Order: sequence, then structure tokens, then C-alpha cells
Amino acid sequence: MKTLNQLCIPRESVFDKSRRDTVLDITDLIEDKIDPGDFFTENFLTRGMQDIYQCVFKRFEGKSDDGVFKLTQSMGGGKTHTMIALGLLARYPEYRDKVMGRVYKTSFQGKVRVVGFSGRENPKYGIWGYIAEKLGKKDLFRDYYDPLEAPGQSAWINLLKDEPTLILLDELPPYFQAAKAKQIGDGNLADVTTQALANLLIAIGKEELKNVALVISDLRAVYS
Repeated sequence: MKTLNQLCIPRESVFDKSRRDTVLDITDLIEDKIDPGDFFTENFLTRGMQDIYQCVFKRFEGKSDDGVFKLTQSMGGGKTHTMIALGLLARYPEYRDKVMGRVYKTSFQGKVRVVGFSGRENPKYGIWGYIAEKLGKKDLFRDYYDPLEAPGQSAWINLLKDEPTLILLDELPPYFQAAKAKQIGDGNLADVTTQALANLLIAIGKEELKNVALVISDLRAVYS
């Protein structure tokens, strides 16, 4: 019988101390710090990744009315890994068939603009201002910054229409916890954010945003 050492040949990166403790998050994806070739070579294609890939790209193909997808797992359950993989496949069309061709061959070959937000961030103008800024359209939401107000359904449609867009919202519970401490009028930032995201969910269901998909994760098993 062969030993484990004979059967398994670890990658060189396993012994690289500079990479051993690296934990990727949505910010790394948005800031173009992840090489898609390295990522897909070194990461296992999970069932969750395969499922969400099919769902989202059917949306971009115009074959699905579902535009909002929620990932619910405990801490360390692979949500961020799945979202990063999906973001890379959306951003780099040349990897779709290589990585997921055996699972689902999408007919959608265009590029998708990707914007992601991590609940560990604390943007000055709320999540809506952050999304608008990352899309290069910060001024479109200028009426909702001072004071902070939730953009309505029509405002979201105006911001997101025309281009295929993937929005990734990760680890929102810690953001909401901090937002409760920020007073806005008679309420707080958590209240305004809840309204803003509710309006976004409704907007994605409209015909004008039929090529927009939102993937949102939570830590329900960790945060009450």
C-alpha cells in the first residue's frame, strides 16, 4: 500500500509562508487583487458554487425571473468563497467554460460589471453610496448623502439599468450592528439601510433590471 506522501503531491504554494495565512474577502475581488487563474487552480468547486453559477447566469441569459439569491450558512461555510468565484466568472468570460463547462454551458458571453460590499466596511455615504461610487456614478445618488436617505425604487433602476450587473453583499449583520449606533433623524442608519435594500430588492424585480442579479449572504447561525 502506498503512503499518503506518495499519493498526494501538495502544491508549492502550500509551503509559501507569505500565502499560507491569506484569507480572501469581497474587497480583494473588487480591488482586482485576485488572479482568476490562480484562484480556480487552487480552490475546490463546491456544490454551492455550481448551483449559484447556474442560477445567476440563467438570469443574465434572460431565462430566469429570479434576480435575488441569499446564501445562508454558519461562519466558515464557504459563502465568501462562492461569491468571489461567481464574481470572477462574471468579470472574466474566458474562464466560464474552463471552470464550469461540465456543470452548465452558459450562452451568455458578455462581460458583467461586478460590485461587491463587505459588512466589515464602513462607507461614509452608506451601502447605496458605496455601490454608486464603485459603478462610477456617485453623483446619481447625491441627493441621498446629506442627510443620508434611502434611494427609492426608481433611483435604483436609474443607477443600475442598461448593463449586466452582479451585486455581491457579504457579511451584512456586523454592518447592521454598527449602523444601529448611528442616529439619523428619529431612527438610525440601520433603519435607513433596511429601507434602501428593500427598495433595491423590489427594483431588481422590474423589467428594466432584468439583467441585474444580487447575491446576499448572512451569518444567521452566528448573529441573532
